[in-house]
Amino acid sequence: MKQYILSLNSGSSSLKFNLFERDNENILRSHLSGIVQEVGNEEKSRLRYDIGGCRHQKDIPVRTHNEALILLFRELEKNNVPMESICSVGHRVVHGGERYNASVLIDESVIQTIKELIPLAPLHNAPNLTGIEEAMKLLPKIPHVAVFDTAFHADMPEHAYRYAIPEEWYRGYGVRRYGFHGTSHLFVAKRAARFLNIPYKEFNGITVHLGNGCSITKIRNGKSVDTSMGFTPLEGLVMGTRTGDIDPALISHVAERLVEDKGISLAEAYRSVMQALNKQSGLKALTGVSMMQEIRKRAMDGDAAADAALSIYAYRAAKYIGAYLATLPETHAIVFTAGIGENEGNIRARILSYLENLSFEIKEENSYKKQEMEVARSSKMGGTPVSVLVIPTDEEIVIGYDALFIGCLKQGAPEVYPFEK
Repeated sequence: MKQYILSLNSGSSSLKFNLFERDNENILRSHLSGIVQEVGNEEKSRLRYDIGGCRHQKDIPVRTHNEALILLFRELEKNNVPMESICSVGHRVVHGGERYNASVLIDESVIQTIKELIPLAPLHNAPNLTGIEEAMKLLPKIPHVAVFDTAFHADMPEHAYRYAIPEEWYRGYGVRRYGFHGTSHLFVAKRAARFLNIPYKEFNGITVHLGNGCSITKIRNGKSVDTSMGFTPLEGLVMGTRTGDIDPALISHVAERLVEDKGISLAEAYRSVMQALNKQSGLKALTGVSMMQEIRKRAMDGDAAADAALSIYAYRAAKYIGAYLATLPETHAIVFTAGIGENEGNIRARILSYLENLSFEIKEENSYKKQEMEVARSSKMGGTPVSVLVIPTDEEIVIGYDALFIGCLKQGAPEVYPFEK
């Protein structure tokens, strides 16, 4: 009987999945992938998945994550994938705190830690935990593995992760830089080293994850040593709906004004401000929409506000890249990934244009989309040219291999992943 590894990403109203077939040499290949959308909204919920190059979609009421998983397993059975053929499940978990610097086999202790970290990531850890608990009920006899977004950044040096805040906030409340998108940064860094034929443990680079959420990571000798997202995913770059870096004093200033102008309580005003910073800021605040493709089109059509938003977005990214370039002994590559990073050559070029002292030579390939390629190069950093690469990310394959190696093979996460070879 064929064996499969299942990758699950449980969101507040969705369940993303990717089923990998395992061959005799422990190589994983995606067999079926998709999403259950609008979980809890019975009028709009639907299942969508791809298998064998064909897209399947059905509108069906789905009230809970348990129902979403049952729906998924029924579809697997219909596609000749019995539940007993699944030998391990990998679960994306956003926050692992200071406790986990690698993926781990899930037990009661891990579940308790994820629960304890919910206050640090309430929008993510809570639904991640729901997915774990429901999947473990339905598949109780196989190993389940937690793959943390924060793990890749967990070994950052203290000078990178500490804020200059009262000690009790750090010790008592866990306030420090954690970083996110770690699984994506790990994957693209390893693929970039392979692309350049550099041993990963010698690779120095800057990985630029640009999607609706955005983050940049500085990698030295194959390890994350700094990253733009902080205590929460709100810090750092301008994003689709998140503000990125701000002066924290504006939170109390705006909250107090809302109390005066709208007659609401300070607690209500504070919640309103935080909601706005996370959901109504970033590109959406600057242009009215959060979709980069639309903003780019408006800018090309002469919309001054859209063009200004792109400059704000690109300049913020270039500032982080510049800081990381200046604090690495040498940089082999700047690596763009995720939806915007992989598909928007115009944005890549605009970001590079702000790194003026490097005078990047933009290649024709920068107009291409979603493929591994070099799109620019600079020879002005000394002896090592700086390559600008595009590497499409694949967080799910990392989750799949961690579930395979930890859950099935009873090893740790692989030092060298098959996708590096």
